[in-house]
Amino acid sequence: MSGNNTIWQRLVSALKGADKHESRTLAALRLQLEERNREVERVKKEYALQREQARFQGEQAAGDALESIVRECAAPLATLAAMEARHRKQGDLHPPDLFRVVASLQAPLARRGMEQIGQVGEEQPYDPALHQVLDNARLEPGDPVRIRFVGFRFNGKLVSKAQVGILQSPGDISGM
Repeated sequence: MSGNNTIWQRLVSALKGADKHESRTLAALRLQLEERNREVERVKKEYALQREQARFQGEQAAGDALESIVRECAAPLATLAAMEARHRKQGDLHPPDLFRVVASLQAPLARRGMEQIGQVGEEQPYDPALHQVLDNARLEPGDPVRIRFVGFRFNGKLVSKAQVGILQSPGDISGM
């Protein structure tokens, strides 16, 4: 216990400044601690700035990608608006022209990773991960179904399931 008393005595005397050597050591330690605290604060600020810059750059890249898609879709959308106006005024709408415009809208999305799940009217084996059953039927995976509305994946991630109906009989198209 007497060893503890001497440590406490030395600490108290260092704090009081009684022992010049220990007082200088304590002052040096305080300076080192203050320097470390300043360095920690500097690193924290630098990290926060880098995190903010990364967030801003991510938002900027996402905005640029979206703007690029919108830019590619602008002309087909303008054509579609003109076709609609002409149809309202003259009543003549040519389905093949409409399908070409739709294809030109789908192309930029497909180039960026959008893929269609099935074709309307196509028969496929039922896959609950890709298909939503429109009829109140209980299906087992692999049962034949007919696609009524296509689904979509984007870069491999499911965006919307294809909506399917059960087959009434072989070759029946009423399931559309």
